[in-house]
Amino acid sequence: MSPLRRYLDQVRQFQSNARWYLVFSMMSGFAMGIMRLLFNLYARSLGFDLSAIGWLVAMPPLVVTFFAIPMGMLGHKIGFRHTLIIGVLLMSGTLLGISLSTVLVGLIAFSLLRGFSETLLQVSSAPFMAENSTSEERTHLFSVQFAARMFANFFGLLLAGVLPGIIGIAFSVGAESPTAYRGALMVGAALYALAMLPLLRTKAPPASHSSTEPIRVREMFHSPGLLIRLFLPQVVIGLGAGALVPFLNLFFKAKFGMPDVALGTLFAVQSVLMAFATLMGPVLADRWGKTKTVVGLQVLSVPFLGILGYMPMLSLTAVGFLFRASLMNAANPLYTAFVMEKVPVRQRGGASAMMQISWQGTRALSSLGSGYLQEVSGFTLLFPITIVMYSLASFLIYSFFIKPRKERIA
Repeated sequence: MSPLRRYLDQVRQFQSNARWYLVFSMMSGFAMGIMRLLFNLYARSLGFDLSAIGWLVAMPPLVVTFFAIPMGMLGHKIGFRHTLIIGVLLMSGTLLGISLSTVLVGLIAFSLLRGFSETLLQVSSAPFMAENSTSEERTHLFSVQFAARMFANFFGLLLAGVLPGIIGIAFSVGAESPTAYRGALMVGAALYALAMLPLLRTKAPPASHSSTEPIRVREMFHSPGLLIRLFLPQVVIGLGAGALVPFLNLFFKAKFGMPDVALGTLFAVQSVLMAFATLMGPVLADRWGKTKTVVGLQVLSVPFLGILGYMPMLSLTAVGFLFRASLMNAANPLYTAFVMEKVPVRQRGGASAMMQISWQGTRALSSLGSGYLQEVSGFTLLFPITIVMYSLASFLIYSFFIKPRKERIA
């Protein structure tokens, strides 16, 4: 059987809940594409400096860090379907609140609430997909879900690039004015609320004794040695990513003066390439194993990170931007699926929570430091930090899961 046919056979085996979750991922990804591009620009248009924006970017990951474990326990208790629905309701209101806020206190408050919403959604996502898939199609489901979200993100980013201009014309204001950005963010909030519909079509899985029995905190940290090996690489990646990735729209604005339309197009193309690269992940994992594929993709992304940071021409910088993101993010669903398979079913909620803590907590701290460094020296120091962290994370995964056992862990 050809690899393509085998791939499609696995996709056709997706359960009904998994299919509806893919629809939700596309709809929410489309809406969040607008937020992804315009939030920093909206805050900048209100007159806030880069240090303040660094705090706003750091708020959601900080909240995730503090609430991931309790929300993982909540998901285990009431069901991850229910925590997803609650998260969507809160996120819809949060996005609307952000779009209506004009003072720093309001943006901080809604950024904190956004972090709480993201905690519910992110901690519940992997366990929900794991409980609605078998081991045979799980890797494909995780990768297809990520790719579907990125494809939808493409169209959301395209819309985000032109939406402020359209609203600016309608209200006779500048395309880069707070009013134009505010209107665009309100559209994104309304679109996100619609993503609730496919989640409501899913059904709660049959309850088993192990899933309804209360889980203790110490159970979530069972096998601490394994957990450290699983999540330490995520800590390191979070430190590198948080310093740079949330601010790349500002980087292109500052270095090349890119208009919003061009910026939206560039980020949209990035989403499409990320989606295609992610779809290739299961094929590579079938051949080389999940961990070897993850390490290979992450190592290959590092040279493109250097191109992104140090090439003076926009065309080469854009190439580095596109391929770095595609390679690095193609590894994410593979590693998440690997983690879900390494821990017991009862520990999945906790493992998902710890993955978010290890990634989001360090990302938040790094974003705070990044805002300060940008004020002092621009982006000069941020690229070496990220390059070192990404390289170190790849080395850790290789050391923990490939080199010692001298066997492929799939």
